[in-house]
Amino acid sequence: MFEQRPTFVARKNPGSGWGVDILWPDGETEAIKGFVTEHDADKWIAQHSKTWQENTNDGPPKTP
Repeated sequence: MFEQRPTFVARKNPGSGWGVDILWPDGETEAIKGFVTEHDADKWIAQHSKTWQENTNDGPPKTP
């Protein structure tokens, strides 16, 4: 079975702060907000994105 893997991208939020955009191959997107610097967002991607992905059952959340 084909496993969908998202792309994680650090993004500057309007105003202040940084977030991580999660881009799924099917076009779905998610965002994690609350990082103070780009370094913090990049560090989260490097250290936690794999675990985060495993906890999402390899796919974006389904809408009810």
